[in-house]
Amino acid sequence: MVFVRDGELVAPGEPICVQEEYAPGENAKVDEDGRLISIILGRVFYDKAGRTVSVKPLKSREAIRIGDQVLVQVRELQDKIALVSILSANGQPLKHPKTAIIIPGRGRAMRGEMKDYVGVGDLVVAQVVTSFMGVIGLSIWKPNLGVVLGLCNRCSGILTKSRNTLVCSRCGERQKRKIVPYYGNLERLASMLR
Repeated sequence: MVFVRDGELVAPGEPICVQEEYAPGENAKVDEDGRLISIILGRVFYDKAGRTVSVKPLKSREAIRIGDQVLVQVRELQDKIALVSILSANGQPLKHPKTAIIIPGRGRAMRGEMKDYVGVGDLVVAQVVTSFMGVIGLSIWKPNLGVVLGLCNRCSGILTKSRNTLVCSRCGERQKRKIVPYYGNLERLASMLR
């Protein structure tokens, strides 16, 4: 017996059909009475060939996956890691920024401390390399990854590229960072936030 038609909206706990007709798919489960019920608010989809029923969420979750390229802002530095907020993933801005850490490269000894590669407030392009128990680990060690726009550690002025170093536009301080080839390109930076 089918209680809800294909494409209809269901609430959590609402019966969809009986267990004898379909097996539970994504976001559906069997209750104590042998009925398939929804575990989320969404739309019902029947797979008649596979004999399963699924519930697709109304709102898609902003999932961060291993291999995604992300734009982050550095919040805090420690000796070997940087605490960051993910602002966008694969060019799509996140509604709710996620916290992650930039970790030292595998099989590569990080020379010096993390402050030699990124600074607090910097906008950085990174790649997701780990995700374990809600902790997202990022890498900046490939050539196309690193700081896209940096801020001065002394006065928070914008750092401009001058040959092989970065110079503060406000106080003239010279600083080191691991930068991307297109450092300072504001159009490219804006495209990552659209």
